[in-house]
Amino acid sequence: MPRSPIAMIIALSATLFAAFTLNSGSSLQSSLLALRASSEGFAPIYTGIIMASYYSGFVGGILWGASLVNRVGHIRTFAALASTGSAITLLHAIFVDPITWSLFRAMTGLCLSGLYLVVESWLNEQVDNNSRGAMMASYMTVSLGGLALGQLMLNLSPISGFELFTLASVLLSLSLVPIALTRQPPPAAVSGERMKLRRLFKISPLGFVGAAGSGVFSGAIYGVGPVFAADLGLPTASIATFMFFVIVGGMILQWPIGRASDMVPRQYVLIAMLVGLIFTGLVPYVMPNVIRDNLSIWGGVLGVFTMPIYAISVAYVNDYLDPDDFVPASGALLIVYGGSAAFGPIVGSMFLDYFGPWGLPLLFSIVAFCMAVFATYRAGFGRRISLEEQGTFVAVPRTTPMVTELAPMGEDTETETDADAEAEAETENSENTAPSEAANISGTTGSDTPKTRD
Repeated sequence: MPRSPIAMIIALSATLFAAFTLNSGSSLQSSLLALRASSEGFAPIYTGIIMASYYSGFVGGILWGASLVNRVGHIRTFAALASTGSAITLLHAIFVDPITWSLFRAMTGLCLSGLYLVVESWLNEQVDNNSRGAMMASYMTVSLGGLALGQLMLNLSPISGFELFTLASVLLSLSLVPIALTRQPPPAAVSGERMKLRRLFKISPLGFVGAAGSGVFSGAIYGVGPVFAADLGLPTASIATFMFFVIVGGMILQWPIGRASDMVPRQYVLIAMLVGLIFTGLVPYVMPNVIRDNLSIWGGVLGVFTMPIYAISVAYVNDYLDPDDFVPASGALLIVYGGSAAFGPIVGSMFLDYFGPWGLPLLFSIVAFCMAVFATYRAGFGRRISLEEQGTFVAVPRTTPMVTELAPMGEDTETETDADAEAEAETENSENTAPSEAANISGTTGSDTPKTRD
């Protein structure tokens, strides 16, 4: 008898705790490095390169992580990567140098990508179809909650010391404890299959561009967002609150925005979010003092318009795919996202250097405008599917392709299709239809019907 969703979540609470500590430690480390690099007098472009290096390592983990896990196993992979990531975090406090920090940051991205892969494959192995929705919601809450809490930990000690580096290291080390002591059997082999980027773009140009734009936004926010707030003269406590509100803003409204994209064509929801982001980025130029005095509120609005873009893009691409292609497409989308995110901190630091503190909101407006123009063009001239053919929106974190297997994607459609096929077959049989004819009718019903492409 399958366990209830609550019982499933309790059984996997140790794994969820590992995800929480991972996200808390990585979030704290990200903002700490950005602020510390600025206080050490690093040139803005160097700060951007340091923060961008994380995403290059993260993409490397997506490409390489599955083969490592399949070769040495989940527990040993997690132990090795968590220990390495914890040690690297401490080394930042010893070797304060832009080049060294860039190398360390890339290694951190590689480690965290592999750690997320182990956590998500473990959750996916233990969850059943009745619990996928509850598990996905719990995992999203734990992940975003850890990211938000990590920002508030900046208040626990001065950024000029080594204490916060130690705390981030401890959090990464603690994530190892529940995985090493778990009694759950290790998951099966992890699939490393990925869709080619050319094919992904051909299937959905708008989804491809949406994932790329989301990467630029996230890279800029997490990479140089704390520097932007510091350049406005905010103390560390206010910077932490600003970043906290950015994450919480996206966390609270991601699901309502996603549900709205189930009721109207997704490209229109995406266009509306991009238009909102354009105005959000331009408002500081109209009323700079008001925004400076209420930066946390503005940060929450910024999170509302930026954080859900990736999940909307994933759902949009999946609308044009068969369920078997969800995971390979997810891997390709994450590569697009990570590669674009590597440009976010670099371009963001350049805008801050050239335009001053309000250069970062200007960057958001420019990128959002370009995306909105492309999305409007695709909405008018691109091929699209009907609302009835759209799948159900599922919020997914930007971690590894394995999270797509964990999410309850494509199940409702398949279930409805099977039910319709059975109903048709029964109707035909009741009318004394020949068995061969009934089989032919049943075989042409369902998800095999080709969809028009974006």
